[in-house]
Amino acid sequence: MPGGRLVAGGTLAVGVAAVTMVIALYSAGSEPKTADDGLGGPGLLVEWLLPFFRLLATMATVGCAGALLAAVVLLRTDGGPLGLQGRRAIRDASNSAVIWAVSSFVGAVLTAAILLATPVNLLRLRLDDALAVPEVKSLLITGILVVALAIGIRRAETASAAGLGVLVAIAALVPNALTAFPRNESYVVLAGAALVIHVIAATTWVGGLAGLVRYGRASRTGLPLVLERFSQVALLSSIAVLLSGLISAAGRLAAKGGGFDKALDVLTSDAYGALLLAKTVAFLILITAGWFHRRHTIADLDTPGTRFWQLVAGELLLMAIAIGLSIALAQTI
Repeated sequence: MPGGRLVAGGTLAVGVAAVTMVIALYSAGSEPKTADDGLGGPGLLVEWLLPFFRLLATMATVGCAGALLAAVVLLRTDGGPLGLQGRRAIRDASNSAVIWAVSSFVGAVLTAAILLATPVNLLRLRLDDALAVPEVKSLLITGILVVALAIGIRRAETASAAGLGVLVAIAALVPNALTAFPRNESYVVLAGAALVIHVIAATTWVGGLAGLVRYGRASRTGLPLVLERFSQVALLSSIAVLLSGLISAAGRLAAKGGGFDKALDVLTSDAYGALLLAKTVAFLILITAGWFHRRHTIADLDTPGTRFWQLVAGELLLMAIAIGLSIALAQTI
């Protein structure tokens, strides 16, 4: 995929996810609002910037994960030197990591401003307070890890070296997931643990499909092998996403309702439950589409036409919608 089309495709995906997120936030009544309490605060712009930078960080994470997965798994060379597409994937992963890191650092500043009800330009006066906020610390840790990732993999020349980058990327996903639920009730801990698995599996799945489009199309003769490898990754990831998502959702609903016995009430009556159902439907459609691919379109790869890639584009569109819903859900908690 040429660079111009890559940028256009990435911009479209971010746009679809952003529109979905905004619609979901307003539908749930969770859109940022400025409190008119006369005490100052970060302002409405900062309140809105936070979910957008969360979205940008998530999309960059997907791009980084997809590129690394392509270099290590989809274009696997058994630990030997990376080929042309593998080296391109490494450069793309490094560039995506830079965006991911910047978004994380900006997100840390915005989060501190919002949670401390302090204008951004006055945060320097409350630096100790800001650094004591768990959500801020997790974003800073993520940013530092991703900076190391961006620098470390830039000159990687083997699949084994790129594999170390995968481990760092996974480690960078963990801090934010662990601080998503700060309370200590058993159902909250359960939801948080499941969310870690959910985030890693979903990032692998979505990123892998993006990597397939970016690098698999470059070699039509090698596409069947790349696709076979992706199908294995997608199958395992989709199962992990579904199971961990169900467990995390049960914990989240219990947290909002005050116990597992109130989870169904929250699901059917709360805006959070409606967003959760919408996201679940999107992922079920994606799982069904993946099954359809394995049963039908993969066998027709040698047949001229664009049916396969049209279906992949549809999957990526649904994934962008699911990401937008995920950010809205995080804002609604």
